[in-house]
Amino acid sequence: MNRERELYNKMKLFKTNTSIIEIPIVENKDKNISTTLDTSGRFANHFIRNMASHILAKKYNLKFIYSYYNEIKELGIDLFIDGINVYNESIIIDESNLIDHINNIIINKNIIMNNSYQIKEFILYLKKYFEDNNLFDQVKIKNIYNSRYNTNNDLFVHVRLGDIIGFNLSFEYYDNIISKIKFENGYISSDTINHEICQKLINKYNLVKIELNEINTIMYGSTCKYIVLSQGTFSWLIGFLGIYSEIYVPSTHSWHGDIFVLPEWIKC
Repeated sequence: MNRERELYNKMKLFKTNTSIIEIPIVENKDKNISTTLDTSGRFANHFIRNMASHILAKKYNLKFIYSYYNEIKELGIDLFIDGINVYNESIIIDESNLIDHINNIIINKNIIMNNSYQIKEFILYLKKYFEDNNLFDQVKIKNIYNSRYNTNNDLFVHVRLGDIIGFNLSFEYYDNIISKIKFENGYISSDTINHEICQKLINKYNLVKIELNEINTIMYGSTCKYIVLSQGTFSWLIGFLGIYSEIYVPSTHSWHGDIFVLPEWIKC
């Protein structure tokens, strides 16, 4: 077992409101090794950034240390950690040059991956990458709720509030979509479940609260036949892994990038 794998096996536990989450303690002692440690954002922001990093690390055979490595592995995705190349020079990969590096550019440098990479071109590329590399099959195998795939007529609603209250989607956005769906069981998840919007939806549609950790919320939500998404990358990720789902998304976006771009998603 190489040093990178040993680093990933060191774990720390901390308690959330609903569960114990495992977070890897990873120290980058060699400052030349490419990494996404100490980059910004919540889990789904790191997911997008780490997928871009994985693709380039594999292409350039780079040593790489990832944030949220274990959580992404739990979803069924093995990020590339077997690279051997470490250089004295580094190059910044941002939204303006990411696709060129994936498709065309060859370098002998480390990569600095501290942008969000929330651009239409990469999201479309990532969907095809998952299809071409059978990653959706791996996700299905690892999903602890995988017996629900294609066997339910359920609805899952994600309402992003938290630190973006005031910029959030209205009750009417969700209500207009849900009222047109004929579903059997309805579920809702939110970072602010006691907010008025959530409570009105719960009461009107008899929705059951899903209060799991991030990974299990993604797993469960993505198995429902109908998924109504909010803004933000966490909502996006539930939809992205909703392999068999009919997915409803907002037609506009504000603080995040242009990520709700998959043509099969229904914009409302």
